[in-house]
Amino acid sequence: MSLTEAIMQKIHERLTRTLDVAAVGMPTSTQFQAFRKIVLNEFGNQGLLPELDAPIKQHGQARKGQAETAGKEMPR
Repeated sequence: MSLTEAIMQKIHERLTRTLDVAAVGMPTSTQFQAFRKIVLNEFGNQGLLPELDAPIKQHGQARKGQAETAGKEMPR
């Protein structure tokens, strides 16, 4: 599992709990659906996931999970 996938798995776990709490607390289903759409847009493929690419690549791991230095000798 890549670093991005591991991070997104943890985020999705918390999103599920957050959306469950919101569903109970919102007075109407219309309000909940609007909230759900915003939250999923912010934390999904159009929001947080692409923003994670730069910091992960900066630390040497591409989104596919393979370290960019894999198979290369370390300079001495």
